[in-house]
Amino acid sequence: MSGLVSRELLLQLFDGLRASFDRSLTAAQAVEQEFETSRATFVGNITGHLKAAEKSLPRNHPIRGEVVAFLKEMDRTTTLWDEQIAGRDKGVKFRAHFEDSLLIFVNGKVKSGKSSLGNYMAWGNTDPTPEMKQGLPAKLTPRFFSHAKTAVKGGDASNEAEKRREFRVGATEATSSIQGFSLPGLTWVDSPGMHSLNIDNENLARDYVEHADLILYTMKSDSPGRESDLKEIKALFVKDKAPLLLLTGSDDMEEDLAEDGDTLVQTVVMKSQERRARQRDYVRAALVEHCGDAVAAKVDILSFSARYAQLHRDDKAAFADSGMEQLCSTLHDICKSDAVRIKQRTPMTNLSNFLQACRTDLQPYKSLIDAFRKPLDALKRESDSNLPVYVQRGQARLALFIDEFFEQEGLNGGSADVVSEQLGRFQHALREHYRAVLTEQLGAIFEEIMDGFAHAVQDTYRNSELLQLPEFQLETATERVSEVRSGTRKRNSLLGAVLGGVAGFVLGGPVGAATGASLGGSLGGATGSAAGTNYREFQVTIGDNLQDIRRAALDNCTRMLDEAMRSGTRQLWALVDQDVDRILMQIAQEVTQFEQQLQRLTKKTQTIGKTL
Repeated sequence: MSGLVSRELLLQLFDGLRASFDRSLTAAQAVEQEFETSRATFVGNITGHLKAAEKSLPRNHPIRGEVVAFLKEMDRTTTLWDEQIAGRDKGVKFRAHFEDSLLIFVNGKVKSGKSSLGNYMAWGNTDPTPEMKQGLPAKLTPRFFSHAKTAVKGGDASNEAEKRREFRVGATEATSSIQGFSLPGLTWVDSPGMHSLNIDNENLARDYVEHADLILYTMKSDSPGRESDLKEIKALFVKDKAPLLLLTGSDDMEEDLAEDGDTLVQTVVMKSQERRARQRDYVRAALVEHCGDAVAAKVDILSFSARYAQLHRDDKAAFADSGMEQLCSTLHDICKSDAVRIKQRTPMTNLSNFLQACRTDLQPYKSLIDAFRKPLDALKRESDSNLPVYVQRGQARLALFIDEFFEQEGLNGGSADVVSEQLGRFQHALREHYRAVLTEQLGAIFEEIMDGFAHAVQDTYRNSELLQLPEFQLETATERVSEVRSGTRKRNSLLGAVLGGVAGFVLGGPVGAATGASLGGSLGGATGSAAGTNYREFQVTIGDNLQDIRRAALDNCTRMLDEAMRSGTRQLWALVDQDVDRILMQIAQEVTQFEQQLQRLTKKTQTIGKTL
């Protein structure tokens, strides 16, 4: 950027970052609250539907066992899902010291200038005094923190940075623990060398490196490019992030006599441009040799003096020559970079990923709903396969009932009125027996008929005309009998008609009886004597239709039972499907509605994220 970038300007920029981070977090928390409301509604509705379904399901429902098992599994799924979602980190927060600000990770060997640089960024001075610390407003006062201490002789004391509110300068091993400070929008982490850490601190350091927006590695300009430094630099490479190398102490102390000629005056000056360039070239060549061209090409090297920058903070040219202005410009550019904007969107991005994962977690519900149809379809196929067997059993029982009635003594030979009365009682008994057989066989198919289904079957067939039997009739023939004065024709003709009619009925039923009577009468008349004749008419009973009624009863019952069993099975399954569909539909609707809510919220997080 154009113009001088000072520490003070950076602090203003960092504060603006803090406000952006806060807005991002607030927006994500608002969407999170919408999700929590939707989740509570979803779980409550699912639980309510399951309890209501189990309560309303009749105890003798044909597939109550399967439905109850499904309801319990669905309830278990809801409980597990809710616990999983409630316990999962939605990421709607900034990880302290990692994601809530610009993160600068500083690494380097003993007395490489890390602590002086850190103090300058924290206080504006490499060696701040107590008075200086007290004079800053709270907003500009850094907050120091420390992690577990590494056991290094001569290192800093436990929580020393927090207590002193500065980094210790000049110790044999100035930093033996990971420590740092934070200002609004900035987190600065000072770490020992990666190879001098215990396992816990090493993991923590690598975590910082992973999240760092800028990695700084300090090495003394008086002894640059040491092999141990090069190993550390190589270890700091993470993905596409390369450290910025600071050749600290790129200044000299010049001594000269004061004007009085006696006093020795020391002046801090930057090393010459040529010396600094040679040092940078030397380090670059060492990087190529130890780390390869690819690594070396990604590393920027900066000659740097925090002391000189502090002394010349108001001299633009001198401040720029110290290397501090270039470091501040680098931080300024990072603050404006896409990487930091992406970091600001962290809570919203995490929440978006969480919501998408929740949509995937709905799959068990869909699987349960789909899977429940399979055993139901299997039961239907089984009932269809068993249906003919139970139809035949029922038909056999009805045939036996009909046969027993028509074979009882006293039925044949009675008058028309008596037989008609008997048939009326039989028809009523047959209807009752038919209903009993029908419901029994349907129940046998399903083991237990659904509550109310037997009554529905009875109501369906109670007034059915399908079992209406033919009216009982005595078949008669009208005969014209002559009254003769003498001869044998009258007697022979009458006997022939009666005997012929009986023989015809036995041989050929009602039609045969009529034919036989006519033929018998003719033959009888032919054998009698002629005489003078007078005529009168009367009816002779020649047969009945009991066997026709018997066959009609058997045929009707056989046909009707087959039709009714098939129809009844369909009706029963329709009722089962109705109950199951009601349960599944309610749950499926809840899942669909919640999934739509998740889609809406996911889209909302993505839309808001683009504006951050």
